[in-house]
Amino acid sequence: MKPLLLLAFLFLTVSGFSQYIYYGNVSDGGIPVPGASICVINSSRCTTSDFDGNYSIEVKIGEQLKISFIGMKTKIIRITNLNVQKNDQTVEYILSDDYSKKLKKPTDSLKISEPSGTFNFNLLDGMEEDYLMKIDRSTDHVYSLRYKNEYHKLSFEASQEMVISSPMRMAHYQKTYAQGKSENGKLIYQSPETNQIFSWGPNVNTLEYSANSSEYYPQGNIVNKKFGNGNSVQLYNPNNFFKNTVDNKYLINTQIEGPKGNFLKINFAYKTGRISIPTSRNNELATSVKYFRNVSQNSKIETILSYDDFENNLPNSNFIVNKIVFANAVTPIHFDNRFASILSNGLQRSYAGFENNPYYLIQHNVDKNKSKTISFNFNHKYAKQDNSNTINTSFQSSEITNTNGQYFYFAGIAEPNFNMRIERFTNFSISDVFNHTIDSHGLVESKIDFRFQERNLARNYFTEFASPNDFPEDSLNQNKLNVLQQRFEVFFNANAFYTFQDILSYYDGLVLKANTNLNYSSTVKGKFMPNFLASAEIRRLFDEQLSLTFSQSYNQVEPSLQNNNLNFNSLRYKVEQFKQLQNNLELITPKNAIPTEEINTNLGLAYNLNYQWNFNFTFYHKRVENLYVPNFNQNIVNWSPDVNYKQNGVEFEIQKTFNDRDLTYNFNFNFTHYKNKVVSLNNNLSRIPFAGFKDVNKNYIVGQPLGVIVGSSYLRDNNQNIIIDDDGFPMEDSDPKILGDPNPDFVVGFFNTFKYKNLTLNLSFDWSQGGQMWNGTQQTLNYYGKSEVTEKQRNNANYVFKGVTQDGSKNTKAVSFYDVSLPVEQNRWTRYGIEGVAEDAIEDATYFRLNSISLSYSNNSYYSPKKLNYTLSFFVNNVFVLSKSKTAFSSNSMFNSLDSGGLDYFNAPMMRSFGSSLTIKF
Repeated sequence: MKPLLLLAFLFLTVSGFSQYIYYGNVSDGGIPVPGASICVINSSRCTTSDFDGNYSIEVKIGEQLKISFIGMKTKIIRITNLNVQKNDQTVEYILSDDYSKKLKKPTDSLKISEPSGTFNFNLLDGMEEDYLMKIDRSTDHVYSLRYKNEYHKLSFEASQEMVISSPMRMAHYQKTYAQGKSENGKLIYQSPETNQIFSWGPNVNTLEYSANSSEYYPQGNIVNKKFGNGNSVQLYNPNNFFKNTVDNKYLINTQIEGPKGNFLKINFAYKTGRISIPTSRNNELATSVKYFRNVSQNSKIETILSYDDFENNLPNSNFIVNKIVFANAVTPIHFDNRFASILSNGLQRSYAGFENNPYYLIQHNVDKNKSKTISFNFNHKYAKQDNSNTINTSFQSSEITNTNGQYFYFAGIAEPNFNMRIERFTNFSISDVFNHTIDSHGLVESKIDFRFQERNLARNYFTEFASPNDFPEDSLNQNKLNVLQQRFEVFFNANAFYTFQDILSYYDGLVLKANTNLNYSSTVKGKFMPNFLASAEIRRLFDEQLSLTFSQSYNQVEPSLQNNNLNFNSLRYKVEQFKQLQNNLELITPKNAIPTEEINTNLGLAYNLNYQWNFNFTFYHKRVENLYVPNFNQNIVNWSPDVNYKQNGVEFEIQKTFNDRDLTYNFNFNFTHYKNKVVSLNNNLSRIPFAGFKDVNKNYIVGQPLGVIVGSSYLRDNNQNIIIDDDGFPMEDSDPKILGDPNPDFVVGFFNTFKYKNLTLNLSFDWSQGGQMWNGTQQTLNYYGKSEVTEKQRNNANYVFKGVTQDGSKNTKAVSFYDVSLPVEQNRWTRYGIEGVAEDAIEDATYFRLNSISLSYSNNSYYSPKKLNYTLSFFVNNVFVLSKSKTAFSSNSMFNSLDSGGLDYFNAPMMRSFGSSLTIKF
């Protein structure tokens, strides 16, 4: 098994929660690896590398990327705030002995009774290392030895990984009060037939089952105790809805290696898993064939053919996961959704006609995702002395089918609808790279790359169904969208570096690097995009192990051909319209797109103390122009380059390794602090929302940090006193306000590795200090009367809110949080609507987490390799989290995208994972 060779660089910040688009490349011996899986650990954000190994994924500082590909060792990298540029990254080979180590055993004995020829070698040379397989004697009586590595070798590897995950940090619900509300000064229970959505009714201890059953309550309708049958009302815990998950991954690799180092490698992998929602599942099948051949002493070729087939039956492509979590959460504590989801008349069985049964949503879910990708790569490399030349050709074809929609009798929708979205991608690339080494002190490289991309989007939207039997595709009305996009690109790159010795003192060195690109694109305005990088590094400064680095770069990047996600689709809806959410808008990059520009300045200082301690300090300044964002105009959204911002940051890192015989301890401590600010907007708008809802969202606002949260707040006077209305409750301001900044003050990561003989223990901690988040889930649970807060506080009376009356005097009016003599809509929590006052939902996003623990044992040893090697590992992810919020978590984004990070509205629960893996090689 080979390790992945990674070329990775942070390039473009896309929104405000310290988040980035992380661009990287996965390669194997310089050969791009298409179809590699790249996932953010402890999240559902994943992507795959394209036909030339490139990938991009949304990340934020402190997160870890897990990069894997069948037949190669998994690589985990941590995201820091270092602005490593694409052309400034040195890729170093990570040496692997998985297939190169020879199997050792005692040599065969050799007896020669009398001389019968001549030897052109020392008979003992090499016999201990490679062991002798055969001795041949030629016709002219010259002996030659045949060693094990001169024969074909067959290697196998099999591995299995199992992960069990359980939900954690669940919402806290009340366990006391039934469906209903206050009427005529009393708390009245109201049955599902009344369509009552609230759980502001009487104590369930005052209710019993009756002798009369119904489809809603087969054990007997709920009535007051004096009319009941003596059987107490059974309660249901909404958190029991979620399931533990079991994910499995199986891998089989085989490799045949020839006597000249040529090899054929076949990989097969299968993964299956699910999220915590019942009946969810995803399956992935991947296989690849790789052939390597040494054509001559200076020339080699390599080809890779790979295929990937993926299917997910609950991808949340139309907000279905959040809607299921919502429907489960607001159900009264005595209504069992599990009993049935459909009534005898075909309608949905839910506790109220205006609400959904989560099992009905699951049963009629049409949100599905399927993708198939095939890719081919051919590489030829010629190297001789100081020169090398590599020609690479790649092809990739993929088809992605997404379906989503809303079935008959879904609550909150105007009519059933179905959406089928099919994307077909074709990519072709051919490149040539020439390298020349200069006296082992420098390198000159040139590269030219020709690329062709084609994207064909077909989207059909079906509405107006005559009956449920016609759903999903036999509709009376169809809206079709067909978009064909093509892009031809030429990349020319030239870069060089050279090391000058003994500049300021003996043993010091000056490393100069320069890189320039001139990129042509058929779809960018002006057709050409220039890029450059220049850096200087002084090593062994002042005759110490001290290095100083300065770099400056300028980059222009064209946006992707399209963008489709839930973040901007949800911006059309208010929080109260949550059940109506649909994902049916596309962001199409215009033909003459303006490139995004980024200017980076980096200053780094590194010091090595006694060859044991490594200290690294980096300061950076970044400015981004023409960042692409969704821009709404009369319910039409455009993909527009409207945002300009800047960011300053520092990062400090300490590394240390302790060695004591069989015990080794490594640690890495990383501290990151940054500040960003929107400088200007390229339009006449005062702000641009980019994620969230119409009334609570994250924004780009001039002079403010990236992604500030905007929503409703309490009305205040000039002295910032809250104004109290005539009823004694705070008044809501009609104008939205900036409520919080989701960017943390600093982020700390602490990574530890203990090795004792064949045992390895890894511990990973992360700490994010500061920043705010919006917990809309809590607000809506308060509104429905389902939260633990309303259980504890609904009987509070004689409470005086701090503030002033509308005439400016101090407020002295005492109120009851839930006065049963008044309509339920006037109590403490329902009076402000389902979303409440967003200001109340702003919480501190600080957290400390034991991110992962892993323990592994391997019998593999470099000094005594065995025929059979195995590695057994056990691990736990999300071991524990400490935070001020007991349920919401800033890293658990709302729609599985970092754009919605810092927003919580019935997000899928956070998961704690326990896993094991076993890998066997022989």
